Amino acid sequence: MITIYNDPTMLDFVRVCLQMPQDERDQIQAFTGVPYDVDNTAINNFLAAGPKIVLKVGDDPICIGGFIQQRPGVYRDFMINTPASFSQKHWFEVTRISRRFMDHVLHNGAHRVECICLASREARNSRWYKVLGYNREATLYGYCASGADAVLFSRVRH
Repeated sequence: MITIYNDPTMLDFVRVCLQMPQDERDQIQAFTGVPYDVDNTAINNFLAAGPKIVLKVGDDPICIGGFIQQRPGVYRDFMINTPASFSQKHWFEVTRISRRFMDHVLHNGAHRVECICLASREARNSRWYKVLGYNREATLYGYCASGADAVLFSRVRH
């Protein structure tokens, strides 16, 4: 059973970042232009302003997600995972909680939430984005620091 906390600690961030799957580490490196670093990723996401949650199984954090304001009413998501996040045992509950968290943000100050991922990860994750209610908006050519393309998804409050 997953428990939701709205006050992730720095230790939660470090513990999740230590277990982050390689493809997510590669995405962070593509976006930032610097090699993946556990401490830097944990600190930057911990300090980011905006709502955040940590999902735990017992005392073990399995993922942390949040929304960072880009401008009034517009928030960009982030999610840091461990392999357990989308395991057979937890994927459905993680997805349901993520969708409800998005709903909460959209009904409490946001009129738009967005997600940007590496274009190379789109095929593998597009079904999940659809379940969350995201709509594909555009390919952002050369968007990443590495020069890789990215894809923009959004969901708006109606």
